[in-house]
Amino acid sequence: MTASTSTRVDLTGEPAAPSTDPPADVLQLIYPGHQEPQVLAGNRYESAVVQPLMTAFSVVQHHWEAITAARGRGRVIVVAPASAALGDPDRPLDAAVVGGLISFVRSVAIELQRHGATAHILFFDETPDDPAVQAMIDTLVADVSGTVTGQEIYLAGGAALGRAHP
Repeated sequence: MTASTSTRVDLTGEPAAPSTDPPADVLQLIYPGHQEPQVLAGNRYESAVVQPLMTAFSVVQHHWEAITAARGRGRVIVVAPASAALGDPDRPLDAAVVGGLISFVRSVAIELQRHGATAHILFFDETPDDPAVQAMIDTLVADVSGTVTGQEIYLAGGAALGRAHP
């Protein structure tokens, strides 16, 4: 059995240049979000919304062949803030990015299923570096998790789970 190679990418960094790194078969795409309240004004949309989504797309595209050739071990795992997924009114730009990432993961999961690979999105409460997030990533990377794909997994506090409705 060949060992998996893993790479972790922060989706809020500078726009991704074409990668020269060797392709990995396990991707962790981290979108930490922003802690400050967000204002819908000016031309922030491209850097705040489009850039993280395009980075996610280009990174997965760069690693696609390695992920699909990994004989059932290929994984794409996106990590994002639960508050943005659940509709935080103070973070509309983060909510737009996370909504896009949810749809992206669903589409990628459908395509990867044909190759025995998986895609999931994990939602954290405080920080993407929380031990519970890493434990769940370790679980999803395990060979026994290869039959489950396309899941939204909330690792947040639990009491306020579910989408906020007006």
